[in-house]
Amino acid sequence: MSTNFTVRPLGPAIGAEILNLDLRAGFSPEILQSLEAALVQHEAILMHVPDLTPEQHLVLAQYFGDPEVHTFYPNLGKGFEEITIIDSKLGDRADMWHHDETFLPSPPIVTMTQAKILPPTGGDTCWISMTTAYDALSPRMKDYVNGLSAWHDMNCPMTAALRHNAVTHERYLQVVNMAKRHLHPMVLTHPISGRKALYISPTYTTHIEGIDPAESNAILAYLHAHCQHVKFVHRHRWQVGDMMIWDNRSVIHHAILDYQPHQRRMHRASVFARAPHTA
Repeated sequence: MSTNFTVRPLGPAIGAEILNLDLRAGFSPEILQSLEAALVQHEAILMHVPDLTPEQHLVLAQYFGDPEVHTFYPNLGKGFEEITIIDSKLGDRADMWHHDETFLPSPPIVTMTQAKILPPTGGDTCWISMTTAYDALSPRMKDYVNGLSAWHDMNCPMTAALRHNAVTHERYLQVVNMAKRHLHPMVLTHPISGRKALYISPTYTTHIEGIDPAESNAILAYLHAHCQHVKFVHRHRWQVGDMMIWDNRSVIHHAILDYQPHQRRMHRASVFARAPHTA
């Protein structure tokens, strides 16, 4: 497949940089297909696209599926409701390891974020390959977790935010009353690569279904510690215009909150899988 860019791996477990990408003519079908192939292989890809337009951001998101109009965050407005604004000046933060929105029955499959305003230092984001983390488990642990399911609940980070005075009590009650929680398998098989990945996070995963609470706590604590080993992590120091695209099915991420009182503003699109066509 002919493209106008090259792919440079950023680490042995996760991440690749897209070099020499020319978007003056927009995203051709060949470019989009090659970007998807790089994403499937490397799970997170970095593009240096300071001149990316909102129209191009939306084209890219629409290629992967159905872009989300986010319930909580503001967006770019009419025609670009699917491009969310994540701004530290508005109190937005994601400084915890998580997949995006796993409290939903069908969470986003791909997330893409572009840096628009950055602090003078800090504000890095880290990603973990949950496929590589799964591969590194012992055969006995793989046998144990395969077939188990765990609950994912939006209330967990909201409770933590309330304790740290990051949200009002009214906002906390609003979220709790939404009852956003769902049961997901602890191991997913990627629909394209066929690789297995752990599907848990310390942010949203509360407990394993059907086992004793003490056992659930111990297993999840071990798995979270295992996944956060540095050999599974890629850390990116942003430059304005950088866009990172990652596979939300097999990657968790953490935006480091170490830059206050400075501002960090990102434009983000999350993409849901398209429903299969029916006759």
